[in-house]
Amino acid sequence: MHSIMKTGLFSFALLVMILIFPTYAHCEVDTEIFPLYDKIVVTIDGGSATKKSPITQALAKKFNLVYVETGALYRTVTYVLIQAGVAPESNNESKIDEFLKDAKYECFLEDGKAKFSINGVCLTSKELRAEDINANVAKYSSLFKSINDFCIKHIREVLNLKEIQKFNGIAAEGRTCGTYIFPEADVKFWFLATDSAKIDFRIDVEKEIDNPIERDKLDFSRTFHPMKKPEYAIEVWTSSRPMEENIALVLAFVEQKLDVKKHSKPLESKVVPPQQR
Repeated sequence: MHSIMKTGLFSFALLVMILIFPTYAHCEVDTEIFPLYDKIVVTIDGGSATKKSPITQALAKKFNLVYVETGALYRTVTYVLIQAGVAPESNNESKIDEFLKDAKYECFLEDGKAKFSINGVCLTSKELRAEDINANVAKYSSLFKSINDFCIKHIREVLNLKEIQKFNGIAAEGRTCGTYIFPEADVKFWFLATDSAKIDFRIDVEKEIDNPIERDKLDFSRTFHPMKKPEYAIEVWTSSRPMEENIALVLAFVEQKLDVKKHSKPLESKVVPPQQR
């Protein structure tokens, strides 16, 4: 009986917290993306090795959401620039601007995941984490605003894909999802972890050798689109509990929000369709 009461009180507390958070799906934003009244947008932001990817993937699978790894586009840009011989140096700004201006971009869904292609290049998950990409992706994004603008604009276009109608929405993870890419998200999370936990997770689980602490310093300190906690985001210290408990916590919040949205009438959108501008 006591256990049932505790469960009921926990669910009620979650519902109250979600209800007091403003709903962002109908806010006024400078975008050509049409609002998805019957869909949900969930963002999970945080620094390196804070367990964003496995938790977001579990969330997407549980609620039939499109999984959006926003860092994949930043990494693809990094790859094509390296291949083009354009180094992450400030004197190459005009070259990078011109390169992105002429770049042929494509976004599509594959097995419930958003995939990004630039000039015909679409990297696998393993290729996206090649050593040269790991070593340079933060350098490019911290030096060049045009790269951030390019990625933010095109990642948002996931919402316009016709195939998304088969899903209940999207679950996006990265560093600036809830701040700059999907500021209108229905539920936002901000993942944190101790430095030692980040290093352990990077080496033992992700099998990568780059330094997550140094990577975060670059992203926190850049003058444009810096990594930071999104407004009204739910803060989760992923290093303080096992993976299964972190997943259960995130699923509980999103399940409550899905139920609230399902029984709410859509508000009138303030987004201006492009043909009416």
